[in-house]
Amino acid sequence: MFREQILIAGNEPRTAEVYLGHVAQLAEHYRTSPEQLSEVQVRKYLLLRKEQLKLDSMRPLVAALKFFFTHTQPRDWQTLRAIRIPKVRTLPIVLIPEKAWQFIEATDSLHWQVFFRTAFTTGLRPGDARQLSVHDVDADRMQLHIRKTKNSNERFVPLPSATLLSLREYWQTHRNPKWLFPSRANLRQLHAAASPVSARSVQRAFQRVVASLGWKILGLRPHTLRHSYATAMLEAGVSLRVLQSYLGHRNLQATEIYLHLTRHSDEKARKIVQQLMNGPVKP
Repeated sequence: MFREQILIAGNEPRTAEVYLGHVAQLAEHYRTSPEQLSEVQVRKYLLLRKEQLKLDSMRPLVAALKFFFTHTQPRDWQTLRAIRIPKVRTLPIVLIPEKAWQFIEATDSLHWQVFFRTAFTTGLRPGDARQLSVHDVDADRMQLHIRKTKNSNERFVPLPSATLLSLREYWQTHRNPKWLFPSRANLRQLHAAASPVSARSVQRAFQRVVASLGWKILGLRPHTLRHSYATAMLEAGVSLRVLQSYLGHRNLQATEIYLHLTRHSDEKARKIVQQLMNGPVKP
């Protein structure tokens, strides 16, 4: 019932699994069904977890408990109404284009090489890339139609010709009638896979390539390729508004974070500082 309510509310299956996990941990902590818990018990649990988790990890926990005690087992609790988790915006890790291409070329599996190439050269979220279907490729207009997105907003993104050729080459190896990147649960039945490749598989493949390169860069994850795309586009002169539409951000603030990561903009600003901020030239 809880899972169904989460999905009916418009959340993704991944969100449902995260919420279920957090409520299950609450029940395990008290060794009783969560609907039997009191507000005091839930408050004490949140205080305990606050000491153990970072703010970013607390946010989905609070969201899960708020959903459960608002929709599944409604409770009029001041604790959940009042709690607020402040947003901490940290700068994402990015790879310069040379490093991103080094990563892609080091991927020895055709499946994963094409997947990571597609993610980097189109700036897709890993989840959006996983959900790509054969019908999402518009070869005439050289673009991808992104339908199932995090924000439920469809969009089009430019598709580089080399990426299109890679997608065609890989699709010829499995010919799945729907998915560009079918589930790899059964490698001999890729053509008949009824679901796309899993998020877990993407994460494992990404970390294998990082390990093979011997990189010790903390925070690298599949989403890094999207961050790297965004930063490279800004450095090349693409406007924030255009980049916002490509990335599918609801507001410009989410896109502006990449301004802090661009090398060229910073270099230009530093030169201007040296030209203007050293005081008047003495005769």
